[in-house]
Amino acid sequence: MVSPVPSPSPDDLFALRERLDVVDRDLHRLLRERFAIAETIGMTKGPDEPIIRPDREVEVVANRLRLHEGAMPRDTLVHIWRVLIGGACAVQRPYTIHVSGTLEAARYLYGPVTIVRWPTASEALGALADGSGDVAVLSDAERWWDEPVSAHAFARFELTDGTRITLLGGSGVGTSNGPRALAVRNDRLHECDVADLSDEDDILGRFAPSPFTIPVAQ
Repeated sequence: MVSPVPSPSPDDLFALRERLDVVDRDLHRLLRERFAIAETIGMTKGPDEPIIRPDREVEVVANRLRLHEGAMPRDTLVHIWRVLIGGACAVQRPYTIHVSGTLEAARYLYGPVTIVRWPTASEALGALADGSGDVAVLSDAERWWDEPVSAHAFARFELTDGTRITLLGGSGVGTSNGPRALAVRNDRLHECDVADLSDEDDILGRFAPSPFTIPVAQ
């Protein structure tokens, strides 16, 4: 017979909550330090150097997942680090996320940065100003690739409901050197390894595979 785990006493709970307060203060101090470093990095960049670096973002989250253990859910860990990345980029230079029907995924990826919701995917894509560091988050459920695309695709994610989304950036967003590519082939969106591209493909961009799936409401 398994013995029941004794409930913590009021004194135990008080001590644990005090310990949480200490941890929170340490976390806040480290977060301030992280953002101060990000701000300094932004100051060293030239006006034309991108603040969003897609492959670096994938690497940072993959590193955290590789070392992760304990009670914190993986989805929580990913969301925290994605919001940290999005906020750090905004500290370096303000940018806007443009969406049509993918608001939930955009919030998971970027947190409380400026997001503009458009009636259609083509309008969201068209809102990427020339030379800006803005991003469009678009769902494969909307055929946004049927019209000429001047932005470049730099990331792909899968949602827990099976939908796939593409992140496209203006010229102020960094490109990816990832091993996967997104192209339009025979009027359809086509995802493949870079080595499998053909001369007839209209290449939209490259990306590194994401190490996580984005949770959305069921």
